Amino acid sequence: MQKTPTPDNLEKRIIDLLSNRLLSVSQIAKELNINRAVAAGYLEALRSQGKLEFFRVGRSNVYMIAGRLKK
Repeated sequence: MQKTPTPDNLEKRIIDLLSNRLLSVSQIAKELNINRAVAAGYLEALRSQGKLEFFRVGRSNVYMIAGRLKK
């Protein structure tokens, strides 16, 4: 039986997923086995905290760790 994810646990798992790659909301939801709307909410909250950045690729929002492209 899988444990119910906690907000802190999901935040850590999202950050871990994005530490090495760029992913869309749907890809993150699939990797974490959570609803897409839940993933989108967490991603938006992390973005508003300055932890993540996103950009549009076609119709998808792709997320990454904040500051990874800045030099």
